[in-house]
Amino acid sequence: MPITELALLHLTPGTTIDDAALRSKLSHAKTVLQNYTGRTFYYMQQTEDPSCIYVIGEWDSLDQHLNDFIPSADNQALLESLKDAITVDSNLEHLDVSNAELPLPTTQAQLEQARRGELVWSIVHCNVKADERHRFLDAFNEELRFLQGHINELKGKTGRGWCVGGKGDKGNVSVALCPWKSVEQHLGFGNTEGYAEVGDIGDFVDEIDVKHAKLLDI
Repeated sequence: MPITELALLHLTPGTTIDDAALRSKLSHAKTVLQNYTGRTFYYMQQTEDPSCIYVIGEWDSLDQHLNDFIPSADNQALLESLKDAITVDSNLEHLDVSNAELPLPTTQAQLEQARRGELVWSIVHCNVKADERHRFLDAFNEELRFLQGHINELKGKTGRGWCVGGKGDKGNVSVALCPWKSVEQHLGFGNTEGYAEVGDIGDFVDEIDVKHAKLLDI
């Protein structure tokens, strides 16, 4: 089953994403990933902490990524070339959905819009309470239907999946992605007329973490 990698890279102190040498190495890494998988990969930079870079891409399976690619000579060479500029977050996340189920830019027009900074994605992690998955999904889907009636970015597409294969993972972490015009649009969405009547996922989660990110032209 295809899965989506959501990796988090941390730029080392003093390193910026504008560094030409780093961008060249990241571009090469993206080429290696895409050639290996035959799928599209994306880099996104977190708005809240610009030293955080997301890698989003699809694999045939968890096994292909963890047991075939990660130990491979190609990957070890990439890590070696980037070791002075980035560290890879130890909590490597995978979602039980394909790229096609997520709101990612696929057409040239969408890519150009994102590269101009006219799109920002919310990345929302929900740590769902034990035995509350069904009620969480009911409330989430109600909220999703309301949301899709009010946003136009990427044709109103949103997506989510459960984290799989992580350290100590019990299948209770949901990750949702949604495209917006701006962070301000997302933060102000709660004031939209009618939103207060929508099901509240907060009753079914222990923790919610909200971040935002923009596509990097790499």
